Amino acid sequence: MIKKNKDTLLARELTPNELSDSAKKSMFTRVISAIVMAVLFVPAIVLGDWIYFFLMTIVLAIACYEILGCAGRRSFVIYIVYLIIVLTIAIWPMFKGIILSAGESGGRIVITKVDIYFQAGLTLPIIMVVIGFFLLFWLTVIYKDFSVVDASFLMTMAIVLGLGFQCLFYLRFYPINAFKGIIPDYPKAFTFTPDSTIRTSLLLIFVILSTILTDIGAYFVGVFFGKHKMNERISPKKTWEGFFGGIVISFVLTSSIGLIFSACNYPILPIFTIEKWYLIVILSFLIPFFATLGDFVFSAIKRYWGIKDYGNLIPGHGGVLDRLDSLFFASIVASIFISIFMVAIANGNIDWTTILV
Repeated sequence: MIKKNKDTLLARELTPNELSDSAKKSMFTRVISAIVMAVLFVPAIVLGDWIYFFLMTIVLAIACYEILGCAGRRSFVIYIVYLIIVLTIAIWPMFKGIILSAGESGGRIVITKVDIYFQAGLTLPIIMVVIGFFLLFWLTVIYKDFSVVDASFLMTMAIVLGLGFQCLFYLRFYPINAFKGIIPDYPKAFTFTPDSTIRTSLLLIFVILSTILTDIGAYFVGVFFGKHKMNERISPKKTWEGFFGGIVISFVLTSSIGLIFSACNYPILPIFTIEKWYLIVILSFLIPFFATLGDFVFSAIKRYWGIKDYGNLIPGHGGVLDRLDSLFFASIVASIFISIFMVAIANGNIDWTTILV
């Protein structure tokens, strides 16, 4: 009798969940929206340059609007102040690149390919963080209902959003500089040949694909097999089955894709050769974990402010931040991994033991 009960329980655990009509409709809507987003963003990612820069700047402006909506602070003055803070943090490397370019050209600023201005690498502008801190906390004096909690929350999210978008720029523009001298006729090849634009966009596509596969894997495994809730206080629908399913699916597929591209002499970065296969495996393992963390962090923020979604711009998905939450954390960890480990190893300045110690 006991064995029969155990067998029944095990069979129940392994039996796929039945989908309701609302779940099927939601799944269909999410798929259609995903296709539309792919049609809009994939060409911009592949082409890069100013097309990608301006599109991501628009997305940044929408993200700032949605964050302010969490705390109910969507006044024009607060929005402009906040947008300036986040945008400045995001494109700070561009400011440094413009200054360096002007110095090399005798004080003249020449409009050129945007990747030239992002050669300075990742940086957190302390001066802008301090200015942003002062500006936001000064608003607590100007506006009676603007509290210290509001200022602290918005400052924290300004850093997260600013660094997130900075890393999304870095992942697209860094490969152009990394491939210098490897692809013939640089920079002409990068301007006119489809091969060069696709090659330099592979790193960002790799990170986005890994993040999307984590989300898709977690969603479908959770819908069909999810029975054990993770943390209902933060996210009532997320399950342990979906969590592990998303990580495993993303890791297996993205690491396989990265290794196949490297084996075909088409690596996502020059350092990602088949001989250094372990670098691809490590990055493929890190991204889904931090993507999931980003999803939970932004879900916790929604629960704290008592909102369901950050917006309703994308049917079936919510707002821009509902789609970028995982990608922010994934792009940050991928950018740090590349900027510290890849660049150091490629330049031969320091070795693994030096880094780890």
